[in-house]
Amino acid sequence: MDAFNFPTITVSDITHFIHLHSFPTILSIILSAIVLIAVLSLHRSQNQSSLKLPPGNLGFPLIGETRQFLKALRSETPQEFFDEREKKFGPVFKTNISGHPTVVLCGPAGNRLILSNEGKLVQASWPESFVRLFGKDSIGSKSGEEHRNIRSAMVRFLNPQALQRYMPKMSLEIQRHINDKWVGQTQVKMLPLVRELVFAIGTALFFDLRDERVRKQIYHLMESVLLGSISVPLDFPGTRYHRALEARSKIDEILYSLIEKRRTMLSSGMASSDDDLLSILLTFRDERGNSFTEKEILDNFHGMLHASYGTTVSTMTLLFKLLSSNPECYEKVVQEQMGILSNKRDGEEISWKDLKEMKYTWQTIQETMRMFAPGFGGFRMATTDIHYGGYIIPKGWKLLWTSYSTNLKEEYFSEAEKFMPSRFNDEGRNVAPYTFLPFSAGLRVCPGWEFSKIEGLLFVHHFVKTFSSYTPIDPNEKVTSDPFPPLPRNGFAIKLFPRS
Repeated sequence: MDAFNFPTITVSDITHFIHLHSFPTILSIILSAIVLIAVLSLHRSQNQSSLKLPPGNLGFPLIGETRQFLKALRSETPQEFFDEREKKFGPVFKTNISGHPTVVLCGPAGNRLILSNEGKLVQASWPESFVRLFGKDSIGSKSGEEHRNIRSAMVRFLNPQALQRYMPKMSLEIQRHINDKWVGQTQVKMLPLVRELVFAIGTALFFDLRDERVRKQIYHLMESVLLGSISVPLDFPGTRYHRALEARSKIDEILYSLIEKRRTMLSSGMASSDDDLLSILLTFRDERGNSFTEKEILDNFHGMLHASYGTTVSTMTLLFKLLSSNPECYEKVVQEQMGILSNKRDGEEISWKDLKEMKYTWQTIQETMRMFAPGFGGFRMATTDIHYGGYIIPKGWKLLWTSYSTNLKEEYFSEAEKFMPSRFNDEGRNVAPYTFLPFSAGLRVCPGWEFSKIEGLLFVHHFVKTFSSYTPIDPNEKVTSDPFPPLPRNGFAIKLFPRS
């Protein structure tokens, strides 16, 4: 039984409609629409009365609990949206997010059901408001063969052999950024600098963009898209969502010009097929010899830019916030990094082998992602009626798995509120399956997780190499999520102490 889906209505639609009809006619149609919605809702509830649906609250028609969900994500305690409902209804409950009846499955068993049944019981299905911003042709929205084709192209850019080639360029970008923006400063705000760095790495490695003016233009537009992605999806002038859609359109115009320029370079031999992600997407052919459409390239660039930006910025900044409150952990990181440096000759670059030795540093990054989840989870759609936990999840309904149902729970992580990187020692084998999923799992595990790992490890390495220590100006600075993911509210100002 499919859920009812309602399209987003824009202000231009309404204006055009008003011009064509008189007020009594408009009023009559509005009343008819309200009655229709009520009838459809009644019809749906009658048809589903024989099903044992999960408990919960679908809220008002169309709106549901979207406002409460988004408000929680923007707060200091985003997990409360899920905790309150799990306490009231149990680990399986229904809600309504962005106009879609949605069943939330809490805990590792629910995570396993959703993430291990892609293409069997569920398929990717983000709310329409997300899809309009990030693209129906992006890897996050595609399923089946189309998803496999896009993933194959991404793997050409993100496999270990390719990353080893790109690593020196990434390391150089980080060192140059620290030398230009950090060295010589007694105090900096970490968040804006990390944002600038992560964006610079992405634009350099994805499509070799060096024009600082264009970089800044895309950066500011992308921030608008991020703000709109976690807002009520009303497409009216003045709303965050409307500004986000406009920003997305402007980014497309810029990327289109870069695509055309690269096509010319590829045809003339001035660029090769594996120079960067843009060249790979432009030259990729699937098993049938088909290439990506321009829309597919644009949408997947948006997906990669956002996936590599917000979550990485959050983790890298909050890592140093947590380490500042746990000096014994920071000292272990310093010892590990200085041990690696002690075996290097003057001017010798960091190597792939060195990254493998940064075991404790990686544990601190993992623990940061556990305490401050860089993503709230993910949506799927039931492709058949699903029997789970004594309930039936109807075909066509959304399902949502969430990091907040496990990351901070004592039953899965002892002393869950404490920063304990050692819980991830022995390569995380002590962490129960499906309790820690910063990069998702299954067929949709993040293809760029190792890219993100390398970026974080290199940043910590160059920071420790350059500075002996640091202290936060406000150790008690709050962490909020507006927009998502979580970030220090005031930018996390720190005092720097250069290494002699």
